[in-house]
Amino acid sequence: MNCILLLVAHKENCNLLVKLLEKHYQVLLDENEQIWHQDFDLCLLDGVMLKKHYPSIQIKNKASEPIFLPFLFITPREYAGRLTAQVWQSVDEVIFSPIEKPELFLRIEALLRVRRMSLQLKKQINEEHLLQQELEAKNKQLLILATLDGLTQIPNRRCFDETLNQEWLRLCREQKSLFLILCDIDCFKNYNDTFGHLAGDECLIKVAQTLYEVVRRPADLVARYGGEEFAIILPNTSAEGAIYIAERIQEAIQELAIPHSASLVSSSVTLSMGIAGGIPCCEESPLSLIDISDQALYQAKMEGKNRFILKPLKS
Repeated sequence: MNCILLLVAHKENCNLLVKLLEKHYQVLLDENEQIWHQDFDLCLLDGVMLKKHYPSIQIKNKASEPIFLPFLFITPREYAGRLTAQVWQSVDEVIFSPIEKPELFLRIEALLRVRRMSLQLKKQINEEHLLQQELEAKNKQLLILATLDGLTQIPNRRCFDETLNQEWLRLCREQKSLFLILCDIDCFKNYNDTFGHLAGDECLIKVAQTLYEVVRRPADLVARYGGEEFAIILPNTSAEGAIYIAERIQEAIQELAIPHSASLVSSSVTLSMGIAGGIPCCEESPLSLIDISDQALYQAKMEGKNRFILKPLKS
């Protein structure tokens, strides 16, 4: 049942309106200022009460936006020409007294119909906003999933490729150095053949997490490059900085101490690393950095594994 706030100064007129309206609506009366803290669907008021409650009406109207809260103003017909701009700015409809019952209910129902439409529209807007928020959250989750390796939960090859391209172009413009470390788990095929693929997956996860913990700068990126290979992008890093990271990785992998009885170089899992870097050239592709890092990694493998080789980026 809709609720009507009745603000009529003349007691006899007020009582007549109460008897008329209470059969169809819940009626609230002007008992105290707390009335403005209650919810109602329409306010029926006269000139005396408009003047008395003018500040409260303005506050209530403002608080109700964008929901339509109708104010129906009652005034004698002879006062029709005296309605001020202040009145028209405060009310939504005017009905002249003496009031005919059919006209009163028609005016009230017309205003309540607009209010119901306003409430329904607000509800739809809120639902659409909520759906939009849910869609954005899901899209963000999908984007995260699209850039994460499913097994190790670190950035995947796609993320690596996009990040390397961005950093290459940025540091080419800024003429600052970029280093790349390619890491490969030594004798990983032997590890899988000896301990099984489930153990191999666990090994990859532990190595990935260790690399992720060693490389702490926000701008750096550790990614799974493919198979048992990992890649580390180090923007704004010197050769000395890249070497420091490689040494820290060696120490961390040694402390990890994953048993590897099938290794040809150690009793635990080890890494070989190829490091390349320098100031990117805008005329070259970031593939050149990958190629040189891969050559350095191959050399580290050929020279006995469990080591790193540094090669400069060709200028």
